[in-house]
Amino acid sequence: MYESGHLAGGAAVLQKYKLGAAMANAGVIAIGGAGTSLGVIPCTTTSFDAAFGLSVDQATYTTTQATIDTNAGDSLVTVSKRPDLIIGALMSGGATEGTVLVTLSNTSASAGGTVVSDTDVAANDMDGGIIWCISGANVGQSRGITSMTASVSATVTVPFPRAIAVGDTFLMAPYNTAGTGAAGADGPGWVQTSTLFTQADATIASGTGGESVVHDLILRGASDSYVLFTLRLHAHNSASMAA
Repeated sequence: MYESGHLAGGAAVLQKYKLGAAMANAGVIAIGGAGTSLGVIPCTTTSFDAAFGLSVDQATYTTTQATIDTNAGDSLVTVSKRPDLIIGALMSGGATEGTVLVTLSNTSASAGGTVVSDTDVAANDMDGGIIWCISGANVGQSRGITSMTASVSATVTVPFPRAIAVGDTFLMAPYNTAGTGAAGADGPGWVQTSTLFTQADATIASGTGGESVVHDLILRGASDSYVLFTLRLHAHNSASMAA
């Protein structure tokens, strides 16, 4: 993941934090540890609760006295910590980093431009997410998914401007810029990370995952599309922490 900018503009605020667990990669959401893990630790794949921001480097955590002495003190990690941080994450077609999104090849013509059919339509419910055309008469167009049948079809209410032909190709993701795909029905729940916490697993059901809110989507191809989001439950956002 990477720092895309800030809702209010301006430069990043960087701070060194003590580690409560190893931060093996840069670009990982840092949350507060508990118990004996006092310091920041990596998020989980489905929770960013009490987030401090996004790590911009990596560091090794140790409780071995001799190693600590060699390191000349505590292990520290640098975190971009503004509560209005916009985080960008590559959409992955699975839990493993770098998995390409599944390309849908339409199998049944839709003259009204409202139904994309393919047995590869997501198994998870992406109602509230987004579908976009990457080849065919509607290339470059995207629409919100308003209903779907797993492994059969995805339907939109606002039609694509031209008929959807057999063989037209599409990509889909559980995200949107408003509604279920932007935040769960009761507020939290939006982005789920990949296994190493550095990308977004775009195969989940809409409205599930870590506590985030969509900012924008960069809809390109199967290996270079991105979701941009903010952290809803940021440790320095008193309003969200009181929710």
